[in-house]
Amino acid sequence: MSDIFVDPVTKDIYYIEQRASESGRYVILSNQTQSEVFAKDFNARTRVHEYGGAAAIAYNGTVYSSNFADFLVYAAKDGKIKPITPEDPKKIYRYADFCVHPVHTDLLVAILEDHTHDTPQTVRNSLCVINSTATAVTSLVCTEDAQREFYAAPTFSPSGDKLAWQFWEHPDMPWEGGQLYVADVHYNSNTHTLSLSNTKLVAGSANTISACAHKPVLSSVVQQDFCMPPWTLGNYPFALLDDNGTKAICVAWRGGRSVLYVVDITTGSYKEIKDESFDFVVIEHVRRMSDYTFVFTGMRSNAPGAAMLCTLTGPSFVPDFQVLKSTASTSAAPFPEGIISLPTPLELKLADNRIVHAVYYAPNNPAYAGSSISNEKPPCVLGVHGGPTGLETQSLKWLKQYFTSRGYAWLDINYSGSSCYGRAYVERLKGNWGITDVSDCIEAVQSPELRSLIDTKRTAIRGGSSGGYTTLAAISLASSAASKTKFFASATSNFGISNLELLADDSHKFELMYMIKLLGGTKEEIPHVYHDRSPVYFSARIETPLLVLQGNDDRVVPPAQSWTIIDGVIKNKGRVEAHFFDGEQHGWRASDTIKRTIEFEREWYEKSMVRTSVSK
Repeated sequence: MSDIFVDPVTKDIYYIEQRASESGRYVILSNQTQSEVFAKDFNARTRVHEYGGAAAIAYNGTVYSSNFADFLVYAAKDGKIKPITPEDPKKIYRYADFCVHPVHTDLLVAILEDHTHDTPQTVRNSLCVINSTATAVTSLVCTEDAQREFYAAPTFSPSGDKLAWQFWEHPDMPWEGGQLYVADVHYNSNTHTLSLSNTKLVAGSANTISACAHKPVLSSVVQQDFCMPPWTLGNYPFALLDDNGTKAICVAWRGGRSVLYVVDITTGSYKEIKDESFDFVVIEHVRRMSDYTFVFTGMRSNAPGAAMLCTLTGPSFVPDFQVLKSTASTSAAPFPEGIISLPTPLELKLADNRIVHAVYYAPNNPAYAGSSISNEKPPCVLGVHGGPTGLETQSLKWLKQYFTSRGYAWLDINYSGSSCYGRAYVERLKGNWGITDVSDCIEAVQSPELRSLIDTKRTAIRGGSSGGYTTLAAISLASSAASKTKFFASATSNFGISNLELLADDSHKFELMYMIKLLGGTKEEIPHVYHDRSPVYFSARIETPLLVLQGNDDRVVPPAQSWTIIDGVIKNKGRVEAHFFDGEQHGWRASDTIKRTIEFEREWYEKSMVRTSVSK
């Protein structure tokens, strides 16, 4: 379930689900009819910021959505579907994050990403107005520095006379220097267009800290994160519960799991929402439906996730949770009872008494009693999440269960720099990417807690994107303790970064300058750092057997990043296997690709780690 949204007028609920069986197509479903809103070939996805999000909304019975197939925006109502943006045969323009003017309802404000000059340095972002009647697009907020700028969350006031939006620019990411702007909206009846005046910055400061409110809401400090880094658009962690905006439902993070609070904005007080039926570890896409009723997508540790409806009643806000739609496949074979390995959160005390967070999954399969070898510990797969300002959650993921049901332990390391453990924890990685994340993974495996649980000599490291970078760095860089000896028995890089110098030039616009803070400067300012932390230059040190998996259409981490590390390992007579997948971008979407990559990875560990260890 990739999103859920509510029509603010009709109160109808819609959700977007991704179907691996249809090559990863995103489908908008009506909760009322349980049927698709658009045609069978419609893909409700956008590539704004490459990672997308906020592809669709509904207003007064009309559903608006970007279509991944042709990049146009479409409107659907009463079975009739029409494009509302001009033809774009070269797919130059991308749209996302729509909001409908509450009076002139055929006018929508949206993010416009212009790829006329399609390089990371020349893509232009702005806010535009879509006239759904005239099938026309006009500019609303655009500056000469559009190549450096980003926009998100345009939102009209109830009367439509004001517009608010989020803004940031290079080298910031949205969680580092996001700013909140508000402007007066003017309607021109002669041209049927909108314009803005009196634009004001009301919160946030570039290169310091992001803000989504003009003053602190809580009356005292709560040592919890109240949002995740917004890697995608539209994933709101809160919603107002009443028309007056005095109370809000908010998602916070405690111990790597989501927590729900009702926050009184007028007094700054808050109350946690608890219920025996509430077993979600991840809550996302929070949307208001009506007074004290909201929807969200939730994920569990012990069962598939769901689109949920919650109603709060009484002064104590007693919750009533209702499942709208489960993410469980109706065609999938049932899993054996008791086969799911549940997460065990760990706080590991490493060097210098620093705490690093991890999540452990023990081998588990009720059909097997365990090893017949006395005191044998299981082989382990160490997972490194992407981002790097990300989080590996404790939600149920079948990839992990695939391995734990086959006798492997699984260990997720939320290394220094991961989100949802406080800002100080995130900032540990500033200037230290490729150093601290690597050392955290190595020291975690060496910690007493883990040595008692896993076979450290049969531990593989794997990750995707920046997690793939940490994987490659761990087995190659001169600064890595794991490259001096064959510390990890095996490794898998899923579309991992091998050359930071190359990435600084050819990554997509959204992350083009992300590395400046992670590494401590630009490529021109600190060329030695970009060189010394690029695994491609140290491929001769790679003794760990390496599996490389890469999508051929990846614009975030282009295929060249994988080819160069493969070539380096081959030239130095190392052991490497690689598989490239046509039609796949940044992450696997098609069911056949998902199946093949899992099988390739399992077979690789059997060949390079498990069977060789047994034979010795």
